[in-house]
Amino acid sequence: MTERETLIKIQDNGEILVLLDGRRLRVRPGDFPKSRSWLPMEELEISDDSSDPMFTVKIRNIEEREEILAMWG
Repeated sequence: MTERETLIKIQDNGEILVLLDGRRLRVRPGDFPKSRSWLPMEELEISDDSSDPMFTVKIRNIEEREEILAMWG
């Protein structure tokens, strides 16, 4: 399943992404450099088709054209 959501906040130096609906995503440590450069109000495409057993959520920043992995929580 793929959905679009708006990013409203980046916390803990890129470790946590907070979405407009209040849900939170914990970013894979190797992706912190990308996520910490993202900006609030950017549009994200979120899907659960990651092959990583721990970070099962794939997030694509539509404006930045970057992908990272994360988990809910």
